[in-house]
Amino acid sequence: MQNVAHTRYKEFSRAFRQAPWRVQTQWIATLAAVAVAIIALAGMYLSEASRAATAGRDVQSLQAAKADLQLAIDRQRVQIADARSLTRLETRARELGYVPAEIAQVEYLLVPGYPGMQLAASPTAPAASDAVPDYNESLGSWLAQTLSALMRPGG
Repeated sequence: MQNVAHTRYKEFSRAFRQAPWRVQTQWIATLAAVAVAIIALAGMYLSEASRAATAGRDVQSLQAAKADLQLAIDRQRVQIADARSLTRLETRARELGYVPAEIAQVEYLLVPGYPGMQLAASPTAPAASDAVPDYNESLGSWLAQTLSALMRPGG
């Protein structure tokens, strides 16, 4: 019986044993699959690296454009400050025929109900305003009065 089992084992092993060309084909297919995977990973890495480089160049060009715009803005601000300078404004006003006003030429208008500062009829005397009582209460005395009012029973 052992002889039959041994013979059957040899037959099965012979039947399942692969030919040498099949083993070589399997090795070549495995190596090809690994090579394809490595090439795919390298391609993805190269693609991401090129995108990062492109984004970096874009950022650099945008920063250069920002610097140019900031320089143009600063130049405009300098021109505005120069145009607003007192000496330039006085010179331009004199070119247009304006002269500094004298006190006798100034006329003040009283506008009833105007919430701003009110001037008197004559420019030398200030207008009499309603009498405002003096404020002589300190923060400490106000706080003491408020706390005592709160602490009183029923208050």
